[in-house]
Amino acid sequence: MLDGVNKRWPNIRHRILKPFVFKTNPNFITIAALLTAFAAGSAIMQNNLLLATFLVLLNGFLDILDGEIARKYGKSMRGDFLDHTADRIADIFIIGGVIAGGFIDTWTGIVAISLMLLVSYIGTESQALTRKRLYAGVMGRADRLVLITAGLVAEMVWPGALLIMMLILILLSAVTFCQRFFALWSTLR
Repeated sequence: MLDGVNKRWPNIRHRILKPFVFKTNPNFITIAALLTAFAAGSAIMQNNLLLATFLVLLNGFLDILDGEIARKYGKSMRGDFLDHTADRIADIFIIGGVIAGGFIDTWTGIVAISLMLLVSYIGTESQALTRKRLYAGVMGRADRLVLITAGLVAEMVWPGALLIMMLILILLSAVTFCQRFFALWSTLR
């Protein structure tokens, strides 16, 4: 959903990020985003939801920033590989914190992580088969981070909100997986 907004109005992203874009290796920003996700998962596990909310938002910001720096100062296949791999590990860290913190049961977490990985897999599989990354569907990574952030904020005032958020995330990730699967399937005819 947010990927569509970004495609429709890319200048908004450029204007917001412009003050933060500087000449550096974008892989450093990718690693910083991964470390931030680990810290977010740890904060969730320790029930420090205010800090976790900030760190999840920071992870998302750094994930956008590394791409913006790469577009401006030069992309690389290694950087793209590192970025996508780090994003998957970051997702596992964050949801792992929700599981370890006792906000959801292990099986709900496993289903959520599995669907998140499958959604991303279809996107990268599309890139491998068609040379074009597939971002179709209602639940991309940015959408997941927004939903998780909303769940963290809501959990502070309404215990059980993270469980509801996770169930919504599972449902929308399943829908997105189907959307991407059939979009790629029809492209491969």
